[in-house]
Amino acid sequence: MTGRRRRAVVATAIAVAVVAATLSMWLVASRARTPAQRAAEAAPPSPSDLTAVVEEGPLSDAFALDGKLTRRSRASIVGAAVAEGRSVVTDLPVKRGSRVENRDLVAVVSGRPLIALEGKFASYRDLHLGDEGPDVRQLRLALGLWDDDTYDRETAASVARLYKNVGYPAPTATPAGNADPAPATSARARSESATTTAQKTTTPVRGALLPMNEVAFLSTLPATVVEVTASIGDKGDQPLLTVASGGWQVVASVTEEERAELRDLPAGTAMKISEGPAEGKKVTLAGVKTTKSTTQDETSYEATFTIAAGLGGGLTEGAPMSVRVVRRESPPEAVVVPVSALWTKPGGQTEVRIWSAGAGATVPVAVLFVIDGRAAVTGSAELAAGVRVAVGSRNGGPIG
Repeated sequence: MTGRRRRAVVATAIAVAVVAATLSMWLVASRARTPAQRAAEAAPPSPSDLTAVVEEGPLSDAFALDGKLTRRSRASIVGAAVAEGRSVVTDLPVKRGSRVENRDLVAVVSGRPLIALEGKFASYRDLHLGDEGPDVRQLRLALGLWDDDTYDRETAASVARLYKNVGYPAPTATPAGNADPAPATSARARSESATTTAQKTTTPVRGALLPMNEVAFLSTLPATVVEVTASIGDKGDQPLLTVASGGWQVVASVTEEERAELRDLPAGTAMKISEGPAEGKKVTLAGVKTTKSTTQDETSYEATFTIAAGLGGGLTEGAPMSVRVVRRESPPEAVVVPVSALWTKPGGQTEVRIWSAGAGATVPVAVLFVIDGRAAVTGSAELAAGVRVAVGSRNGGPIG
């Protein structure tokens, strides 16, 4: 090894030794602590306050019930047996969602029409020219005629128009019985009168017969078809379709506990739809009924809420709907704070501490009610939404 090379190796070794010594000294110094330093590090951190933000109201004590949207009235339209041949569905001009008006064709059974009419009770006999009774009055009202209980020629003419409008020939019938001829002073006049009467009573009159199985009286029209249970070719003497009419309502299944809640609600309790096309609409509890007993110890209940009138479109039979029942709700002037922000003095006065920049001001408040760890309170103008209030302390600091 030459002299120059030996000097370079020695210089490198010296430099490495210096760096190692420096690192060792820094490590020792970094671990060294005076007794005062060690005591300071072992001491707990300085006390500090915990705060929360005051919220804007209202605070509500409420619960929700899930149900389905339905109409208040539902009716099943049933086809009838026929006197000759088989009862078969030959046409169904309506489908789910169709709107049914008074005097609309809803089905065809064995080639004959089934027409919807507005009325309070079902047909119970075939009607003929000259018949009288409440069923005739109901028919005349559905046809737009004045209130009368006699099936006269005016009624027959209206029945004939009804059939023509739905595209089917009206039944015909020959009036029974003879009308008394008008008084006459001669045999010739009496003879002419008898001939005229005979012609009138033997000439078939279109619309003079209305078979009871060709009309379906529904209590409220217009209605909406909510279910079609038959198809073309099926037996005709069975339920063909279901229609719903009247105002809207929400029907919800409720538990025994929810039933008790509804039963004990104070008068004037606010209830409204909480979501969906009818959101915000007020509802009224129409009643709660027992629906089915599943076991000896368990009973099911169904609550019905009627919806206020004036609903727009976009509503569908059977759509999910939620009803929000509000037991209590804070007034506009109240704000909401955590329950942990409330402090009660020995005299019973409740206070909160408004906290700002490390300093606080105590403000007396009135607690309206508490729900789920939050309180609706009223107080001075200083206690407004957005300010911070003390709710506790960290590391043992004082409160207030």
